[in-house]
Amino acid sequence: MSSDFGKIRKLASASFLSFLLVVFAFPGQSYSQLALGRNKWVGNIVNGGSGIRSDFSTYWDQVTPENDGKWGSVESSAGVYNWTALDNDYNYAIQNGFPFKEHNLIWGSQYPGFLTSLDSAQVYQEIVNWIKNCGERYPQAAFCDVVNEPLHTPLPAIYKTALGGNGKTGWDWVISAFKLARQYWSPNTKLLVNEYSVINNSSSNAQYIQLINLLKDSSLVDGIGVQAHTFEVATGGASLSAMKSNLDKLAATGLPIYISEFDINDTNDTNQSNDYKSIFPMLYQDPGVKGITLWGYVYGKTWEPYAYLVRSDGSERPALQWLRTYLAKYLLQPVMISPPADTSGIPRNPLMMWHSSIAASSYRLQLGTDDLFSTVVLDSTVSDTLLQLPALDANTKYYWHVAALNASDTGDYSAPLSFTTGNVIATGVRELEETPARFELQQNYPNPFNPTTVISYQLPVKGFVTLRVYNVLGKVVATLADVRQNAGTHNVTFDATGLPSGVYFYRLQAGSYNKTMKLMLLK
Repeated sequence: MSSDFGKIRKLASASFLSFLLVVFAFPGQSYSQLALGRNKWVGNIVNGGSGIRSDFSTYWDQVTPENDGKWGSVESSAGVYNWTALDNDYNYAIQNGFPFKEHNLIWGSQYPGFLTSLDSAQVYQEIVNWIKNCGERYPQAAFCDVVNEPLHTPLPAIYKTALGGNGKTGWDWVISAFKLARQYWSPNTKLLVNEYSVINNSSSNAQYIQLINLLKDSSLVDGIGVQAHTFEVATGGASLSAMKSNLDKLAATGLPIYISEFDINDTNDTNQSNDYKSIFPMLYQDPGVKGITLWGYVYGKTWEPYAYLVRSDGSERPALQWLRTYLAKYLLQPVMISPPADTSGIPRNPLMMWHSSIAASSYRLQLGTDDLFSTVVLDSTVSDTLLQLPALDANTKYYWHVAALNASDTGDYSAPLSFTTGNVIATGVRELEETPARFELQQNYPNPFNPTTVISYQLPVKGFVTLRVYNVLGKVVATLADVRQNAGTHNVTFDATGLPSGVYFYRLQAGSYNKTMKLMLLK
């Protein structure tokens, strides 16, 4: 390790190191398909036993085995495992840098038939063996559906009893399954529960949240799987606003949501496309949703027979053509950072911050006194991802949104956020337009952060700049700048999605100037 890395390590005090978990580097992810450049993936299913299509990587950037990962598919007789198809799925995902989700460990509709001939103790041991062997075989899995459809597909009695039955909580068997997964799966693998009819049915939604909170209280679950088949989102009897409300209730648990099984089953191209246009954005643009997995896309290989997006001749149905255009447009839509939604006591001259969009060359920020922006107080176009506002009225509620622009297109405005000013005007605010008198690396803001923060630095002269983030072992986890830049104040957003909580260090090198500072990620 170089002396620079040694210095970085010394910056971590013993008090910080005492509570840090072992840092596991998460495999690099490639968002190079329809979801290029977004921190939300759009994935699909594979069946490695029959071969993975060559056009999968043209469209999708996340992998879920449709049937290959189910217990009954892998272990047809006690102790005899056939991993070939699941290995193919996993290896394909890892080699392409796609997040891999194991689907699934425990499900009442698919399990080895030999379990019915065993007693409860023997069934439990088989469950342990299955979860342990699967976890050890796929250590780089990003996600795992531990229990599938616990509300609507209960386990057979012998299977359920082996895991503890209903017990005191009513869900002891689910809790037991998650405890085993937590014990035998990599700490890098996010453990999920997966269920259907929980966004179109308020009763199921409430029951699902009850189970999720039980798992969350014991630190057993890392995310929420939400199925979104046609019978739920298109013909499920709930309006878009009702489904959005149920999504928000799930997000209120504080856990990320993954739309795990999405499809629109319709023989009519126009109807399918229209449903995509209304339903997909509602799901994808929800801030609680971190990714969407479609449940098949090729004619003859979808669970619902008319949910395919690619015809037998290889041509695309209109819904897929629209999806391509929508996601390209969505690349231009920035995600706002600060001030957070519905906050009060904000300085009268707030610093507005948002994520950069890779397709953008500039941004337009509007500030209004209502969410329809019928009265616009400020309308400004900037090339940066932050803007210091002039002093606003005290104790006043404002709404703001941002649109991204480039030479050929203008993106949609982000959903508006509101904030209420206090009486204070922040002091010591730097003038972004002035040429700095000296090199300076500033403390990131916010700090601690989750999962994004802004790092600012000043260059008095034009020169080559590198800005990197390191973990406590001195390993580079992100390169934020490695380029020649003009004199001025520069701001970079660091997105730590995929990294574990803990202390990190960022280091600026510009000419003879070197400085390292500490930042903390708390999830």
